[in-house]
Amino acid sequence: MKHTIKNLPKSTLEITFELEPDEIEPFLDEAASRLSKNLKIAGFRPGKAPRKEVEKQVGALKLLEEALESIVRKSYVEVVMSDKLDTVGSPSVDIQKLAPGNTLIFKMTVSTIPKINKLTDYKKTKIKKEPVVVSDEDIMLLLGDLQKVRAREVRKNRPIEKADRVVIDLEISQNNIPVAGGATKGHVVLMDEPYYVPGLTNELLTLKEGDEKRFALTFPEDHFQKNLAGKPVDFKIKVTEIYERISPPIDDDFAKEMGKKTLAELKELAKENILREKTNKEEARVEQEILKTLVENSDFDNIPDLLVNEEVERMKHELEHNITSQGVEWNQYLQQIKKSEGDLKLDLTPDAIKRIKATLIIRDVAEKENVQVSDKELDEELDHTAEFYKDDKDAKERIYSPAYRDQFMQVLRNRKTIAILKEYATGNKE
Repeated sequence: MKHTIKNLPKSTLEITFELEPDEIEPFLDEAASRLSKNLKIAGFRPGKAPRKEVEKQVGALKLLEEALESIVRKSYVEVVMSDKLDTVGSPSVDIQKLAPGNTLIFKMTVSTIPKINKLTDYKKTKIKKEPVVVSDEDIMLLLGDLQKVRAREVRKNRPIEKADRVVIDLEISQNNIPVAGGATKGHVVLMDEPYYVPGLTNELLTLKEGDEKRFALTFPEDHFQKNLAGKPVDFKIKVTEIYERISPPIDDDFAKEMGKKTLAELKELAKENILREKTNKEEARVEQEILKTLVENSDFDNIPDLLVNEEVERMKHELEHNITSQGVEWNQYLQQIKKSEGDLKLDLTPDAIKRIKATLIIRDVAEKENVQVSDKELDEELDHTAEFYKDDKDAKERIYSPAYRDQFMQVLRNRKTIAILKEYATGNKE
């Protein structure tokens, strides 16, 4: 196999591959075997027909196209290993010449890991870790949430009160035009909890079943629907059901219902859970501040467009998942913020570049600190993960696959590196 490498701007390489017909032969045999499993060829069992019989049925070009992915993947890996290329991300492929019995020519454009021209002294980067405190108020707020979950409900024929659960039919419009997704029947409002549009619960107070009401409220400035954020919107509601919520007292009996012997034990458990949550939140804040400071004070080579585009796509998918998990359709969300997917990707680009730079810093620090992950550590983490899928054979096989193992090793290495950065930043390591 012949190959040539051309350096392009922004830490990008263009690799041209040329494979002669005899080098392609093994891949064609494998492709024929795969195709024959789904073909009915007289005289042969599925998967057992010789290549020439498969080729007669599907054609030489179809066979070559079936083999192409394996050819490209294996050729790329061989060149990366032999030339010791420090590549990152997925390469793009451009087929130059594809014809049976001829030399196969294709080009791959791939990013190399950008260089950090100057890494700020991470050992002197200091971030103050705030003390984590759990107050009695925190504990009672959590117990109050548990109390609401245990509340029983009784339907009432009376005006709405502050602790009720109310079911309404709802229509929202702006300038006499219905808001997308704003018409709902059976919409539930908990009167003693903040509503996403402030003021709605006050408008419901004293209404009775069957009552209808029209009123205007101003949407929050930070509402995700940009066309509604900070603007007055018209509401039309009809009360269909009213339920009084009767909560149990927070005492020893309540604690027993929650699996503890006494209220004191339940409070202690609540304190532990709140402390863990607050600690995790503070650790995440410190981590973000460290990486932000290092990125802002370091100097980087140009980040390859391919790498930026991949990160933007990843961030777009994360956002799409978060939006759709809230019950909002993705296209509807784009319409509401008045942006095309292309516009949104442009908005995400600056943060994508910051994320890439943070990843480069973690990688560089890991090398400088000689961060290693032992087989024992990796095996223990994989075993722990596999415990969650003990009844899913396919998932367990994926977890123990070489590809997943390599990926998880990098996750553990990054985790260890961030822990070192935290030790330096908080003064626990010199």
